Amino acid sequence: MSVEIYYYSGTGNSLCVAREIQKRIPEATLTSIVRLLRNETITISADTVGFVFPNFCLTIPIPVHDFLEKADLSSAQYIFAVCTRGGSLSEAFIYMNEMLQRQHKKLDAQLDINMPWNNPMTDNLPGLNSEEKTRYLESVMQGKLDLFCKAILDREVYLHETETDYELSFGMKVFDLLISKDLNYKSHRYMYQNLVHFYADEKCQGCGTCEQVCLSEKISMIDKKPTWKNNVKCYACFACINYCPRKAIQIQSKFPIRSNTDVNDRYHHKSVPFKDIAKQR
Repeated sequence: MSVEIYYYSGTGNSLCVAREIQKRIPEATLTSIVRLLRNETITISADTVGFVFPNFCLTIPIPVHDFLEKADLSSAQYIFAVCTRGGSLSEAFIYMNEMLQRQHKKLDAQLDINMPWNNPMTDNLPGLNSEEKTRYLESVMQGKLDLFCKAILDREVYLHETETDYELSFGMKVFDLLISKDLNYKSHRYMYQNLVHFYADEKCQGCGTCEQVCLSEKISMIDKKPTWKNNVKCYACFACINYCPRKAIQIQSKFPIRSNTDVNDRYHHKSVPFKDIAKQR
């Protein structure tokens, strides 16, 4: 059995999970999704193919969508996916299956894993990323992956049902009910491309960490200050804001998005330094 795991990670949660899967399936290789997006087409040769990525506004992240648009999955006999998230609802697997159906494929195994919260725009609830909560999530993650990876090795169908810790607002429920999964993805992609503005405040000392971890290569350092290029699309991975050592990067948003980055904490997985994020490029 040849196993290839394609991963995308902005703040380290998904990379941590991908590495944990590789520990349980040593023959698996880890490949960055972002790096392969430079290719016009992506040919996959493995018979077992996995994807590990974070939840993006109820659906799949921008790079995962673009990867699936390019990838030839004809060799894949078994496909699995893991979506990391902060406890909110995710319909990533539903939309992913819609895309896979174009190649007459589907997910044979899927798993949601709750990880520490890494979106600095939203309200930080008390104890959300406490040491106790983080240890608990890590323990649950390890147990879930034991069962999940056994199913992969045995080629079993493993369609884990999504569990949520946070309910959607009434408006989001109506939106989700009425809007197709493809339009939902496109609307959120538009939202992060056009309604969200990143900038560095006076705490910035020009270290360049943000430029290194920017997976879409949108950030350039000019006169020792980060500049977000208008002609490059943002992946909304939040790597720049969460890995900034001085919490200098902020988000200014337009209606209907609120931003609390000026008061919220930052987060990245403790086992994943910024250089590991940058290597995805």
